[in-house]
Amino acid sequence: MDLAAITTFCRTIEAGNLTAAAKLMHITKSVASRRIQTLEEELGVRLLARTTRGVSPTDEGSLFYERAQKILDDLDDAQQSVKHASGNLVGTIRMTAPRSFADLHLHSAITAFMQEHPALKLELNLTDERVDIVGGGYDLALRIASKLDDSALIAKKIAPISNHIVASPNYIETHGTPKKPEDLKDHKCVFYANISANQQWRFSDGKKEKAIRVTGPLSSNSGVLQLEAVIKGLGIATLPNFFIHDALEDGRLVTILREYPRPESSLYALYPEKRYLPLKVSALIDFLNVWFADKERRKYL
Repeated sequence: MDLAAITTFCRTIEAGNLTAAAKLMHITKSVASRRIQTLEEELGVRLLARTTRGVSPTDEGSLFYERAQKILDDLDDAQQSVKHASGNLVGTIRMTAPRSFADLHLHSAITAFMQEHPALKLELNLTDERVDIVGGGYDLALRIASKLDDSALIAKKIAPISNHIVASPNYIETHGTPKKPEDLKDHKCVFYANISANQQWRFSDGKKEKAIRVTGPLSSNSGVLQLEAVIKGLGIATLPNFFIHDALEDGRLVTILREYPRPESSLYALYPEKRYLPLKVSALIDFLNVWFADKERRKYL
C-alpha cells in the first residue's frame, strides 16, 4: 500500500474533511481524494462515509485508522531516533501559540531553537483564538490558562504567568481607587473577549476564591487594544505581567487590589494523547522549559 495514501487517510480522519487534510499536507483536494479512493480499492472496503459536512470513518475505517496511525508513529519515531543519534532533528512540527505572548516573548525562543536544529521545519500558527488542536492537526500548542479543560490532551507546565489588576494614574485620579474587589462593581472595566467568563473576575482572600461580576465599555480579543485602552484611562483591566511589565515600570499603569491576588495562570505545552511523544516535539518542549526557567526571562512573566 502507498504510504502517502495511508497518511492522507489518517490526516483526513483527524481534520474531519478532505479540504483541511489536503491543506495540512500541501496537496490539492483532488489528489487527497484520489489517494483515499485508491486505498479503499486496495483494501476492498469503504473507509470513509462522506457527507455534506465532511467525512467520518466507517467501522472498518476506524479499525484501520487505529492500526495505521500506530505504524506511522513508529516510522516517525524510527526516523527521529536515527537523526537524534546523529545530533539532528528532522521533519515538521505544526504548532500554535497565543499571538500576543509570541510577539513579546516567544519569538526569540523559537528562532534560537531553529538555529540549533537547522534540518527541522516549524509551521507556527499564532492566534489568540482557542483552536482545535487535534482537529487542526497540530503536534503542539502553547496555551496560557489558570485551568485547562481539554481532557483529551496531555499538558506540561512550562512556566507560571502572573496576572494583575491595573489602571492608569489618570483613571485613579478621576474615579478613585477600589479598596476591595466588590468596589469594582462601581468602576468601568475592560475585558478579554476570548474568555467567556471574563466578566467575572476571581480573587483570593487566602482561604477561598470569590467571583466579582464587573461591567465596562470595551471587550476585545486583542491584548494590545486592552493595554492601550487602560493606559488611556478607559477603565480597569486584568492583564498578564508579560503584557504590562514595561507600563508598570515607567508608571503608565499601577496595580490595584494587590492584597487580593488573582488566580495564577500558567504557560502550558499541550499535545494530543499518543502512545509516545515524538522526539522533535519533546525536544522543543524541553528547550522551552529551560528557556523560560531563566531568572531574567521569568521576571517578565
